[in-house]
Amino acid sequence: MRVPETEVDTLYGGFSRGHATGSISTTDWRERLRETLADGRCQVHLVGVGNELKSDDAAGLEIASSLRKTLGTSPARGVKIHSCSPMPERLLSKLASGEGRVIVFDAVEASLSPGQVVFRSMADTKYGFFGTHNIPLKLIPGLGQRLGDFFLVGVQPGALDVGQGLSEPVRESVNEIVAVVAEGVAERA
Repeated sequence: MRVPETEVDTLYGGFSRGHATGSISTTDWRERLRETLADGRCQVHLVGVGNELKSDDAAGLEIASSLRKTLGTSPARGVKIHSCSPMPERLLSKLASGEGRVIVFDAVEASLSPGQVVFRSMADTKYGFFGTHNIPLKLIPGLGQRLGDFFLVGVQPGALDVGQGLSEPVRESVNEIVAVVAEGVAERA
């Protein structure tokens, strides 16, 4: 299934994890994600974030796991895949002190239908950050100066109840995101 495309008004707040994504457009997320991955001159870190015990909140972790299965342990020169649960702040802090681009995959509240996808530069978010486990990324040492190199691919969850397994719309979006990332990584080679 293809993820529906819509325009979304300014967003506020989010889940208990506080994802403030700002005004977003889902219209061109596939193209923007491919373009962000395509520059083979810079290193790219693909980071799956989430909680595997809260249903659709595991979307980012599932994306990272599926990318490892699809692309292998050495996907392409300059591409690394990471999973972060339950404390992504440590890894993101480490990545902020390095070079290259960081693409974070996570479930985000975007006032959309379950499974819809958004792509944003962290620098373009309404408040300049989104929260992971209630820690704003702006507070992570070194990240505030690198927000333009950090990107968010967010999936609107349908269920955040305690339990394992993704809802069908989120599962379909995860599969599509993995396919788009695989295409972008192949273009780097």
